[in-house]
Amino acid sequence: MTKNSTLDRLEPAFDRFQEAHFWIHGLERYYHQAEPFRWHLNVFIKAIKEIVPLVRKALQNESGFKDWFEPFGEKLSADPLLRHLFKNRDYVVHHGMLALESSGSLGITEGRGIKLGLNFPVNPNEDSDDAMGAFIRALAVNGDFLGFLAEDEDSLPCVERYWRLPGIDEDVVDACARAWLILGETMAAVAEWCGIERPQFNLQCRHSSQQLHFKVYNRKSLRAKLLDLRAQPNFVMAADAHDAAPLSMEDEN
Repeated sequence: MTKNSTLDRLEPAFDRFQEAHFWIHGLERYYHQAEPFRWHLNVFIKAIKEIVPLVRKALQNESGFKDWFEPFGEKLSADPLLRHLFKNRDYVVHHGMLALESSGSLGITEGRGIKLGLNFPVNPNEDSDDAMGAFIRALAVNGDFLGFLAEDEDSLPCVERYWRLPGIDEDVVDACARAWLILGETMAAVAEWCGIERPQFNLQCRHSSQQLHFKVYNRKSLRAKLLDLRAQPNFVMAADAHDAAPLSMEDEN
């Protein structure tokens, strides 16, 4: 076995491993867009499920590899997270779409965490923008009694959102990152067995929790949307509706 020939044969497996890394960043990018997020999750799971078969195919004829790799394969097959992800992939192939759960809050943030938030239903088939739009419609009818749209230079309106797969407690992107690192340990060991310097895989390139879970909005634009709704001919406010502060656009620059 020569190092160059082994690398050539392992290239498809490592390529799929790096592809999965790419899809993790796609999940981050589209975290607040329901359909692209689901599509990226689907291809991420597809990619990680193909890695071990590609490794086995590449090195199946190398003396001693099958027996050496067997404990790694058994450990990966028994891993609860990987088993659950692969089960979801099988469901997509044979039955239909991934069944995701979504939860969230709408409120204001000062750049770290949420300062004032209300739990608000976030349909897993809708974007965060849709949730914000529904919230603004509710404020138009019932009044901005908490001052969500009142002028405040230190904060911004936001949606804080989380995605989960049924049966997995952690956030979907966190789960995918952990699955990638689990497989990374095996890939690093395979590389070392082949005589290659053991690579160190990490995800220090990931977005922060604030960047991932929060989408911020321009307060002036949201206020304009609310006022446009109230200006509609057939619009009716609730009898007890009131705003915590005036929402006129007259003083806006």
